[in-house]
Amino acid sequence: MIRIIFIYISIFISIFVIIFPSHSHEINKDNIDSIIKNFLKKNPDFIKSTLDNYKISLENKKKQNAIKMLKDIGNPGILLKQADVTIYEFFDYNCGYCKSVVKPIMDLLSEDKKINFVFVEFPILSQQSYFAAKAALASKKQDLYNKFHLSLMKTKGRVNEEKVFSTAKEIGLDIDQLKTDMNKPEIEQQLVKNREIAKLLNLNGTPAFIIGDIIYPGALNLNNLKEIIKQYRKS
Repeated sequence: MIRIIFIYISIFISIFVIIFPSHSHEINKDNIDSIIKNFLKKNPDFIKSTLDNYKISLENKKKQNAIKMLKDIGNPGILLKQADVTIYEFFDYNCGYCKSVVKPIMDLLSEDKKINFVFVEFPILSQQSYFAAKAALASKKQDLYNKFHLSLMKTKGRVNEEKVFSTAKEIGLDIDQLKTDMNKPEIEQQLVKNREIAKLLNLNGTPAFIIGDIIYPGALNLNNLKEIIKQYRKS
């Protein structure tokens, strides 16, 4: 990053030489080094602001790349052709706050038919959560992901292996096929990609929502969601 500062100052010196060519013979490498060092000593705020701006630029670029990855990897969700906004939710099946937002989310989707909602499996609380996430992703093979997901989110208490399979059976999943599909490499790969994206976005908890290029950590109620969507559509 210090190198970036030197580049900025070197550009400044280059402009000076272009504007005042008559002084160009007076500027050599030693002079430039001296000018730069003296400038940095006299302007410590310039260093801080340059480094801060550079850091912000890197973080923004990292976030944009992560959001692009999120769009490309094909997480399951409730998708509509006429949608003009997409909401991504990072969640864990054993997260109480995640369970508390299920009703507001479904109420929003029943009222507004122009929203895509993407479920991003992000099991971080326990191995039981990880097991549930693998089972949920595997249920896509039987076209029952959304039904299975919502059933698991409505489960009271801990979502463990027993509850995963009992819930799967209740909604009509073929348990033997589900177990086979859970062990397919693409299931693990999906979860790895989700974790990588979460890391790039500095997400450490659930739930977390992404709408546009803005991250909303924590639980949102129906009014929160409506207002965010309203502002997004205005922008």
